[in-house]
Amino acid sequence: MRLFRPKSFLVLVLIGFAVVALPLILALINAELFMERLARRGTAAIYRSVTIVQETRGLAEQLLALERRARQYQVLRDPELLHEVAEKHREFGASLGRLLDLPLRDEQRQQLQALKEGETALYLALQEEGVDPTELDRFGTLHALARDIHEQSQRLIVSEAAAIQASTSEARRLLLWLSVALVPLTAGFAAFFIALIAGPIQQINRGIARLGAGDFDTPIEVRGPDDLRFLGQRLDWLRQRLDEAQREKTRFVSHLSHELKTPLASIREGADLLVEEAVGPLSAGQREVAGILRRNGLQLQKLIDNLLGFSRLQTQSPAFSPTAVDLSHLVQQVVTDQKPAIRKKELNLQLTLNAVQLTGDAERLRIIVDNLLSNAVKFAPLQGTVRISSGADPQQVWLQVEDSGPGIASEERDEVFQPFVQGSAQAIGPLRGTGLGLSIVRELVQDHGGRIEVRSSKLGGACLRVWLPRSQE
Repeated sequence: MRLFRPKSFLVLVLIGFAVVALPLILALINAELFMERLARRGTAAIYRSVTIVQETRGLAEQLLALERRARQYQVLRDPELLHEVAEKHREFGASLGRLLDLPLRDEQRQQLQALKEGETALYLALQEEGVDPTELDRFGTLHALARDIHEQSQRLIVSEAAAIQASTSEARRLLLWLSVALVPLTAGFAAFFIALIAGPIQQINRGIARLGAGDFDTPIEVRGPDDLRFLGQRLDWLRQRLDEAQREKTRFVSHLSHELKTPLASIREGADLLVEEAVGPLSAGQREVAGILRRNGLQLQKLIDNLLGFSRLQTQSPAFSPTAVDLSHLVQQVVTDQKPAIRKKELNLQLTLNAVQLTGDAERLRIIVDNLLSNAVKFAPLQGTVRISSGADPQQVWLQVEDSGPGIASEERDEVFQPFVQGSAQAIGPLRGTGLGLSIVRELVQDHGGRIEVRSSKLGGACLRVWLPRSQE
């Protein structure tokens, strides 16, 4: 909403509810007005019909009373009876006047006019002295006309009721079509405001997800109400602080690793001199101690190399140099380098390697295999089993390393690939890792456009499978 942007998320929600409810409110108001008009029309029709029926019934009764008084006057010639005839004539005329004031059909109005004229003619005839008695027989014609008018008024009630029923059916159809038309309109408004409301929330959610995944480079921008935009700005401020903290941590690891390498090099050189007996012959016990120093110096060297490698990956990515690599041969080389550690724990190493080749960075691939095998050897128990297998399909190759150690808990399968995160399983040996091995493996695998996953192992321990494309574009 560029023309109107609410200041707060609450105002946006309230506007959304109001706009979504507006068609329904208009429909209810329209239905109320329509039904009110229908009710007024029905009430007026029924009142008119009942009035006409009552008045026409009164006409018939008044006409009968007028005839009775007229015949009595014709026989008795009593002036009092003539006065009553005049009174009945006025009542009859008043009833006719009320009927003629009602909204009648043309046919009914013509019949009432004919009845009025016939009754007036008879009344005037009664005023004469020598009226012919046969003139009074015209009352029969007037009675028939009055009965016909009364029957028509009764039929009018039926027709008015039918008209009201037809209007009700029409109103029902109109309201039904109105509801059908309003449903998609309301749904459209609802979908629009859902998107308008959910958009900033999804942007915030994506920003938080990127922070959780360690992406501190992509700025977080939230569009929408002012309070949500302010929240996006605070999240971006947090991203900058986390990025700064990550850089500081990387610099600290890099400096620390370099500082540790210098004294470690001296320790390793001294251990090598002792093992080689350059300073003089050693007893069996001394040679054993010198061998322990040498092996643990190598292990410590590997840990520091992992720290340095992780630091380099975080600060700058070395040039990717794709070459043709024989995966089986590479695995054999890494196994040869780690023979001392494997023999020390008396592990049963099982190799099921198919002859597969791929295009990739040989050094990166060597680090992947070395870290996976080191991880398996570290967690495998004494006299345990480590199995390495490989295979391929037309598009990709896979390498799988599994061990008979404690394994990786299901709830930790995503976390173990985060830097400096170690699982709950305890390594078998005097040194504990840095939590960088699998993190480095994942980054190097992603450099090749591949993926790594944790699977279930028949050996009971951890099982890590790497998928790599055969060729690099």
